[in-house]
Amino acid sequence: MRGLRESAERPELIGRTAELAMLGRLIEQVSCGGASSVLLHGAAGVGKSALLDAVAARANGAGFQVLRATGVESEVTLPWSGLHHLLYGLRDELDRLQEMQREVLERLLGLSPGPAPDRFAVSAAVLALLHALAEDRPVLLVLDDAQWLDEASERIIAFVLRRLAPKRIGCVSAVRAESKVCLDTSAVSQHRVESLDAAAAAALLDSRSPGLAPAVRRRMLDEAAGNPLALLELPAHLSEEQLSGSAELPGWFSLSHQLESLYADRVRSLPKSTRDLLLLAAFDTTGSLRAIWSALPGGGTAADCAVVPAERAALVRIDSENGRLVFRHPLVRSVIVQLATPDRRRSAHRALGAALVDEPERQIGHLIAGHLAPDDVAAQTLESAAHRAARCGASNAAISAFRHASALSLKPQDRSRRLAMAAFASSHAGRLDTAADLLRSLSDEQAEPEDAARAATAAAIRLIHRDGDVLTAHRLLVRALDDLIDAADVSPVVAQELTDDLFYLLIEASTYGGGPQLWEEVAARVGRVSEFAKLGFDALADPVRCGRTVGPRLRRAFDMIPEGADPKRVTQLAHMALYCDDLGWYRGKAARAAEVSRAGGAFAGWAATTLLLALDSYHTAGWSEAEAMLRDGLRVAQEFGYTTLGSRMRYQLALIEAGRGRVEAVEALVHRIVETSLPQGLAAGEVMARQPLALLALGNGDYETAFQHCARISPPGRFPAYSPWVLWSLLDLVEAAVMTGRTEEARAHVAAAVRADVRSLSPRVALVVAGAVALTAPDDEAQKRYEEALALPDTARYGFECARIRLAYGQWLIEQGRCDAARHVLRCALATLENLEARPWVERARAAYGAAGAEAGAPDKAAGVRRQSGESVLTSRELEIANLAATGKSNKEIAEQLFLSQRTVSTHLYNIFPKLGINSRAGLRDALLAL
Repeated sequence: MRGLRESAERPELIGRTAELAMLGRLIEQVSCGGASSVLLHGAAGVGKSALLDAVAARANGAGFQVLRATGVESEVTLPWSGLHHLLYGLRDELDRLQEMQREVLERLLGLSPGPAPDRFAVSAAVLALLHALAEDRPVLLVLDDAQWLDEASERIIAFVLRRLAPKRIGCVSAVRAESKVCLDTSAVSQHRVESLDAAAAAALLDSRSPGLAPAVRRRMLDEAAGNPLALLELPAHLSEEQLSGSAELPGWFSLSHQLESLYADRVRSLPKSTRDLLLLAAFDTTGSLRAIWSALPGGGTAADCAVVPAERAALVRIDSENGRLVFRHPLVRSVIVQLATPDRRRSAHRALGAALVDEPERQIGHLIAGHLAPDDVAAQTLESAAHRAARCGASNAAISAFRHASALSLKPQDRSRRLAMAAFASSHAGRLDTAADLLRSLSDEQAEPEDAARAATAAAIRLIHRDGDVLTAHRLLVRALDDLIDAADVSPVVAQELTDDLFYLLIEASTYGGGPQLWEEVAARVGRVSEFAKLGFDALADPVRCGRTVGPRLRRAFDMIPEGADPKRVTQLAHMALYCDDLGWYRGKAARAAEVSRAGGAFAGWAATTLLLALDSYHTAGWSEAEAMLRDGLRVAQEFGYTTLGSRMRYQLALIEAGRGRVEAVEALVHRIVETSLPQGLAAGEVMARQPLALLALGNGDYETAFQHCARISPPGRFPAYSPWVLWSLLDLVEAAVMTGRTEEARAHVAAAVRADVRSLSPRVALVVAGAVALTAPDDEAQKRYEEALALPDTARYGFECARIRLAYGQWLIEQGRCDAARHVLRCALATLENLEARPWVERARAAYGAAGAEAGAPDKAAGVRRQSGESVLTSRELEIANLAATGKSNKEIAEQLFLSQRTVSTHLYNIFPKLGINSRAGLRDALLAL
């Protein structure tokens, strides 16, 4: 510990300012001719010895005679051992005493023969010696671990402490908390030495172990709980990899003898049943009484009795309110584990594994720790726990369980099956390298159809997402799917689950590949798969033609998902909803699935769901939120080597950057998409590259370039089969066609959309189609069509599309000479576009606003919706809520529609009213119309 201040150059003890000041006053008092005694007491390792070192150094520097002794546990029954330690260095000073007193101390110190001296005679002789020494200079007695002084020495010292005055003699002693000592406490001033506070603990750790990884530093601080000895010693028992955060920290720490001794005696003194209970509690890091009591033989009754000695020893306490057993200090846990034999540790883990059947993620860790030798029963138990963990999103635990179950398996076919399961789980969790290593361990000769299906799934995920080799993945999946469907000896439940996974991946490979022949092979197998798989085909293969039937089925599928279901299934349904442009209604479930995936270690699943949520945020004018999600997701995709997923992240980022007119950013993102997608022949890569470029060109008024890009995504007037992305650029294509004089082509495209009734897919698609209809309408119908589009339900939710339609409407009104009406429409468009920071579109809106006879930078008088600087007063979210509230929707209805809490809606309205200069909902409609 930093801090023995023998001179001005020596650093101060960290966090001990008050104690050092108190001890400094003692030194000053003794120096001035007085006498003083202080007894420090506190927990082991709390820094009492460091304080004794500090005061001894201070006294030495002030010219004191410092006499030190330390109690030793092994000498506690040896009479006079403490005094021997204290006085032996003074044997040359004994000549200063009277002969009788000198002889008493010589016999006590073993310097001359004779019977054991009388206690009173010893007391008088020791007091006389100290007084003699104090004639020359002040004397300070420093007694450490006084609880282990032998009783005879302790009583002599107590006698002396009561008679120090008026000589220049002081005493500072230290004992462990709750220790029994014979020192007369009435003769000393007592001070409790507490653990370091959070700031001091952090400062001490940083001074002695700088550069720890943040997570490691937090763990050290938590484990030490302000104990200086632990703060100094715990990092020394970790490897460089663990200190840097690149290797996992242990569940409990191997302690030095000094740290172990802090609590070892109390633990050893407990009955076996109590030690068994504490070992269970040490391994069950939650402290759950239910789990610990269930794991102990004899159950709750035995546990109630066993815990009492531990409570009396001040090692634990029972938190009845929360049903937890709490260790008084975190280090007690490590001491208990360290004192237990390996067999007892494994036995405790097995008992907890048997008790935690309902909590597979926790159960798995104990089952793995409790079983080392091959054991079919243990392997089957682990496999069952792994399946339960996988279904609730605990991917890391499931992978570990499958791998360990394979190692415990006695039969080769069982080992192979469980390795295939581990590879399958690893691939879905995003651990593609781990999956590949496991696949190489499999034996082809012993592969059962279900094992082959899992291996094919794991291999295909790597081929699609890292290598971009969708053709090889497609062939592999088709063969595995056919073999599995034709297999007669596979459990129907297992077969359906695996078939669904294979078929879904087959759809994914076809989506990226884009070739009709790929889709035809998928379509040929639709009649042999489950309803879930058919739903995926209808939603993802051709949403233009099949999407209308998907909505009700999708809602039923989402409704049937139980709480705590496999987040992978939720993500798959969310993917279907996205392609049918209906994800907004299921956003809450998708967000929860993402959280579960991330918590369970399935980062690829989290990133995939985040991608879907980000696109929904993009559509609902949450561009900044979408950008943050995408950048976080892209980082994870790159870390796990998910190249194709990374391209999709870049595609959505490119859309946002294109909307904001950031040319260099769009070009850089598109370049990376092309670089990673087109060499593999991914048709989706071309779409992901062209759509942002089309949007960028539209914003900058380069309509010909925009048209060329859009026409390559979706030919005007046609929606090709098996082209799930053709709806993504519908409005872009129509606007570019109209602005380049291709009105008939634009109308043909709109007519195709109307015939396909894509408007029924979702409110957003309905708005886009209605806007496209208005863009292509003749002048005598245009106003009606624009008004119909903007009057559709939930238009305010889709800010960018709505603003673009308003902008087109305003420009049309200007052409008709109706500038007053145009200004109203353009003000609303401008407010939304400014909130989105869509610079090129803002410039177009301002130019149109100026052409309508208003100064683009002039303040609005209508309702103060824009500040004089041009910055919007109402945010896009506030505008969205205000429009919904103006239609008469309640806070509850608005909250449900926007996936917000009612409190959040209420807060937004509270902020909206003064901005619009109104006092209640009654004024919302007029205030918004005045915009």
